[in-house]
Amino acid sequence: MEAMIAALLVISLFVGGPSGLDPQTREAEKIEAEYIENHEQIMEDILLSADQIISTKENVTTATQLLAALPNREDKAKIAIYNIQDKTGQYSEIGSNIVSQGATEMLITALLRSRQFEVLDRVNFSNFMTEQSLVEQNRIIEGQGPIIGQLLGADYLISGAVTEYQIDKRTGGLGLIVGGKGGIQEHAVASCAVDLRVTDTTDGKVVWARSLKKEIVGEKIGFEVFSFMNNNIVEFETGRGQQEVINLVVRTLLEEAVFKLSISGVM
Repeated sequence: MEAMIAALLVISLFVGGPSGLDPQTREAEKIEAEYIENHEQIMEDILLSADQIISTKENVTTATQLLAALPNREDKAKIAIYNIQDKTGQYSEIGSNIVSQGATEMLITALLRSRQFEVLDRVNFSNFMTEQSLVEQNRIIEGQGPIIGQLLGADYLISGAVTEYQIDKRTGGLGLIVGGKGGIQEHAVASCAVDLRVTDTTDGKVVWARSLKKEIVGEKIGFEVFSFMNNNIVEFETGRGQQEVINLVVRTLLEEAVFKLSISGVM
């Protein structure tokens, strides 16, 4: 399959190019003719082999299955998403944020995976307004672009923040000491908390709020090196890998929060 794709890419360079310029193009023209003749079959073969070609995978956690298990809801409430902020105040030695700045995107994905809500993006609202303004200013070809006055209104809005974060090393007794040695095992614990609230857009009343906290334990696999879920590695001496681990915790927290909201019956 890889050889076929490589050949397809090479051959495609000749499609639509000039012909008959010199004798060296004759072989290229022959290849081009064969390519055109077999093009549909080649493309069909590639599509049939998509599973072998695609290298990406779904970014899921153990909580994703909770959302997948929910029955599809027909009467979906319209919920507007606002920014989920990082309020932990945690920064690396070089001044960058340790906690994921992608919590809002994680929440949107979780809400859509639940199939319980119509999700309205208010985080990038200025982008929508730019497109609307272009139509109003007659800068767009007539009949193209958004229809003014058709934006959906939200029944509820959801907002919140990542409020706690830390990764600590801990030691614990094994309950077994041989010859006066042993009995202590070192591990690491990554913990994070997320606070979310849902507000009724009619009267401003907060109808649902939760503060969720999660800890995951990392196994020591080397000097100052710990392995968390799915082989997420943290090196305590350098701080390397802390963000990846906390991102995993944040995504899990948000998915579980959406599940709790979905079954709460408040919307």
